[in-house]
This record gives sequence, C-alpha cells and structure tokens, in this order.
Amino acid sequence: MCARAVSLMLLLAAALGAAPGAEDAAHWRRLGQAHLRRVLSTRHNLRHARNVVLFVGDGMGMTTVTAARIFKGQQRGRPGEETTLSFERFPVVGLAKTYNVDRQVPDSAATATALFSGVKVNYYTLGLDATATRDRCDARADAARRLDTLASWAQEAGRHVGLVTTTRLTHATPAALYAHANSRDWECDGAVPADQRSCAKDVARQLVEELPGRNLRVVLGGGARQLGDSEAGDDAVDGCRRRDGRNLAEEWLRLGGGRRRLVRTAQELETLDVSRADYLLGVFAPDHLPYGAERSPQHPSLVNMTAAAIAVLERHAPGFVLVVEAGRIDHAHHDNFARLALQEAVELDQAVAAALELTDPDETLVVVTADHSHAFTVNGYPPRGADVLGFANETEGEPYETLSYANGKGYHTHHHANGSLRRAAELDRAAPRYRHFAGRPLDVETHGGEDVPVYARGPHAHVLAGVYEQSYVAHALGYAACLGPSAELCPPRARLRYRGGARSLAPPGAVLLALLALVALGR
Repeated sequence: MCARAVSLMLLLAAALGAAPGAEDAAHWRRLGQAHLRRVLSTRHNLRHARNVVLFVGDGMGMTTVTAARIFKGQQRGRPGEETTLSFERFPVVGLAKTYNVDRQVPDSAATATALFSGVKVNYYTLGLDATATRDRCDARADAARRLDTLASWAQEAGRHVGLVTTTRLTHATPAALYAHANSRDWECDGAVPADQRSCAKDVARQLVEELPGRNLRVVLGGGARQLGDSEAGDDAVDGCRRRDGRNLAEEWLRLGGGRRRLVRTAQELETLDVSRADYLLGVFAPDHLPYGAERSPQHPSLVNMTAAAIAVLERHAPGFVLVVEAGRIDHAHHDNFARLALQEAVELDQAVAAALELTDPDETLVVVTADHSHAFTVNGYPPRGADVLGFANETEGEPYETLSYANGKGYHTHHHANGSLRRAAELDRAAPRYRHFAGRPLDVETHGGEDVPVYARGPHAHVLAGVYEQSYVAHALGYAACLGPSAELCPPRARLRYRGGARSLAPPGAVLLALLALVALGR
C-alpha cells in the first residue's frame, strides 16, 4: 500500500474515531481534508461496463436514506448520524426527477418504466408510451406504443439478464422490466376486465410467453398465486388469482433453451448447484415475500437472492444486467410502519454490500436509486444520538415523534387521537408494526414527489452525476454498458468488446465466493 493511502487511512481513522467531546474545529477540519483527499484521488473509470447491477429501493426517498443511516448505526450500538450506508461511499451521486407525464407525484409502474426504458409515461401504466390510455387496451395502437427496456437491450447484445425482488414478480416495479399493460393491476388473467381480455395479456403470461420475460436468466421473488403455481396455497393477502387453470411456473420449466431450475424455498435456493442452472426461477411466496423482520426460514433474504443471482449470471462471459428491487420499503411506508421501512432499507444496504464483494469494480457498474419517495419526514429537534424511532421532544411540551407521515393510517390509531402521543408509553413502540403518527387520515399513505438520489460506482459512473429526468438513467446505463440506443455513442471497439464470448469469465473464484456468501449470509 502506498504511503499516501496509509496516511489517508490514518487520517480517516483519527477523524472518525474522535469522541463527541473532542469534536472541536480541528476534528471537522481533519474530516473535511480527509474527504477532500479521497475525492481528489478518485479517477473516472472510462472503460465500458461488462456488467450492470441496478438496485431500486422502492419508495426509498432521501428522508428514508437519512433515517436508515441513523437506524443502522443505532442497531450496532452507536450514534447513527455519522454512519455510512454501503452505497453512500459511491463516488458519484445524482438526483432524478420522478414526476409522471400526467402526474406531479408518481406511481411505481410509471417510474419503473422510466428507469428501465428511458421513456416517461402515464401514471399506472406499464411499458407503453404516454399516448396509451389507462385501463383501456387497443391492440393495434398499443403494439406501436410498446417500449424496449434494459432487459431487451441486453439480450439483443448477448448479455444475460436477471431480476430479483421482494415483491410479487408481477408487481409494478419488476413488471416494468418485461411487460406492457394499460394497467399495472392486470397481473393475472383474473384481474383483467372481461371487456379487455381479448386484447390484453396479463403480466404473468408476458413473463413466461413473451420477450424479454421468457429469456430472463434469473427471476427471483414472490407471486406464485399470480403464476397459478399449484404449490402456492391460498394464503395470499393481496393480488389476484388465475382463472385459466394454468401453472405458469411449470410451463416456464418446459420452455427449453438450457437447463432450467425452479425453486420454492430458501433451502432449495441455498443448496442449488448454480453451475447446473442456465435459467433459474424462484417463487418463494403466494404474494409478496414477508418483511425481513417477520421472515420465516423458508423465505430467502434479499442478500441471499442477490448473491444467488450473481452466481448464476457471472458465468456468462459477455456479461450481465441484474435488476434488484427492495420493494417492501414502499409497502411499510404505505402503512406508516416506519421501523419496518428502515429495516427493509438496511437489508437493501446489505444486498448492495454483497454485490460489491461479488463483482469486479473495474467491470461492473453498480447503481442504487429509488423509483419515488414518500410523504415521510424527520422532525426537529432531537439531540444527537437520540433513538430515530423515538420522540423528537420527549421532555418539552406535547410530545411528537422524530419520524412521522403527512398522511395514512397512523392518524387513526388510538394513541394518536386528537394529535396527542401522551399514551404512546402504554404501547409497544418497538413492535415492527407500530404505526408512526400521520397528520391526515388515509387508508394508504401516499408517495412523495421530490427528486430521489442516484448513487453510482464503476465504469462510466460519472455520467450519472447531476440533476436529470428519471428516464435519463436508462440512457446512462445503456451508454455505460454499450446497450440499446445509447450504444451508438460508444466507440465501435467498445460495442463489440463483450459480444461473442471473447472475454474471460468473471474474476477467478467469484462463483465460489457467491456460494459461500449465500450460505453465510443466510444464517
């Protein structure tokens, strides 16, 4: 290690290790100089990416990132304000504007379509441009409105593509990678209105029958009920039921094109020989996967699934694109379950850390972002080190929580009656499903409309700096990996570099490393 690096590490250690009482002017100057030296030593990686890993924290706006950072530190028994999430160390940060073509505050179907296709669309629609009509299908016109995505761009370029989610595989965000629908609700045939069925194919069928869905190499998540899987049971709490009697998971197994493996439990995923899986489908729950805090041993974590996906995908010499969604951050916020939302965000942080360990930073562009934010805030003025899930003013006047929502079910809970939290001490505030205060009663808390952060590390990460439309992200990723329309801007040699299997496999031992991580992190 060079002397400059050692000096920098010592400087950082001294700065970060200072006790709160020693945080005088010299402390902050040391910290500032250390960060400046790190920035000045950073050089843009001007190679084009062999691999792209895109993490989407559904609903993970800036307030959630801040609160999750503090929560992570406090989980480890120390003040959390100075804690760093794995992706907060990335050298490039941008801001994406999330509005839909027809809405100031967006939904996940339209924002995910923008992220994956590079085109902004209408609220509640999937994979169709803004000339499409919500809830009304027009077969001939909609065929011309269909949008290609990162998945189709990568497949056309000879890369393999994977999809991991903690939601149903047919839910809005994952569906935007492969499906086209006038309504995000059309997840299975039972949800398509009778007068639309002759025109619209449900999302689950598109995953198995159409491109790019049927050629996805790794597909891991929930939603067995939407696929009509006979082993799914009837305990789904949301979503639709198939009425055509088809088991699309079993049909997927018979598609051919290589060795296909179907797994339904964490144990099956953990013991899978990935060297014998050319295609991997994991369907682990009838509905969404449980929250991490409520997960049973049969359900894999986001870390498990991410590691398994990389283990399968990295065997392909030309490279891969992997989309990973932490979808239940959003669901927890919609119910005002702040603790669950932060726990899900920390699990995303762990999945990002695992991906960084399992990929080559010189060849892999890793991006972490959100599709939208929530009506969620961090209130003033708790002292530094205070429990982020506690009170902001516990000893002064009428108490109020540090974390609260502008709207949602939290308004209705009995301890929030008339805006008072006086009875909060009588409740189990540490319970995962404790509802934080909401200022206006709504059955479902709403999204927020502010810009969301975009964190990037790896080849051509610098093209994601700045403030831009959310749809720009797909164009930036396409250029970084020479995929899709943006590939025309790449030098000819870069466009050809990863085609035809000319490159060697991923870094030696990476598959073994992924398997070891899968076993270790699952315990």
